[in-house]
Amino acid sequence: MNVTVKRLLLAALAGLIVTGVALADPLDPKVKYVPADVARAKAIVLAQSDLGAAWTSRNSTQAASLKAPVCPSLRPDYSKMTLTGHAESVFDNGNGAVSIVSDVEIWKTKKQAVQHMGALMKATLPTCIRYSLLKSLGGSGQATPLAPKRQKFPALGDVSMRYRAPVAYKVGKQTVIVASDFVFLRKGRTEIYLNVTGPSNDPGLAALQVRVAKDLLARVRN
Repeated sequence: MNVTVKRLLLAALAGLIVTGVALADPLDPKVKYVPADVARAKAIVLAQSDLGAAWTSRNSTQAASLKAPVCPSLRPDYSKMTLTGHAESVFDNGNGAVSIVSDVEIWKTKKQAVQHMGALMKATLPTCIRYSLLKSLGGSGQATPLAPKRQKFPALGDVSMRYRAPVAYKVGKQTVIVASDFVFLRKGRTEIYLNVTGPSNDPGLAALQVRVAKDLLARVRN
């Protein structure tokens, strides 16, 4: 990959990280932090030691927002649920033009975690993923989100699921296909979300996601 394409791809990856916007919404869950659960979330979330020296942290484990992406076709009511622990981290690998966002959420009870993820795992989820990507890209015309598709993923924890949402990104006369993979995991009352972006032809992306998922789930103790 030449230097120009690599730089533009890294810029594209930065734009594909789907993060929430902290807006008040009557359907949002309650947030009542429990110190022990906050500590658990920070202990689970992806860390530098999980990845190696080639990776650079883009923020700390203090989450910037608790707002999950929403779209008109997927509007669950989480207002009776309580989030008690949360942490997130973002890492970039400039050598491979890969980025990883990890988000850990701990709910008051296992029942609430089951209900929360169950409300998200609907047939409209791929549409919502594409909608979120369209919003994050801002209609620049340089990038076109393609149809998200569910991919095979090992049975891990209580729930494990992965969707790939390719994005066609114009770089001069070339078109670079960027993979934006979304991994959804749950174990007990803990949910883990991963968004991994990188070149779609990178054979190591899938293996990286499985390894990271196993490492983070192994740290869940509740």
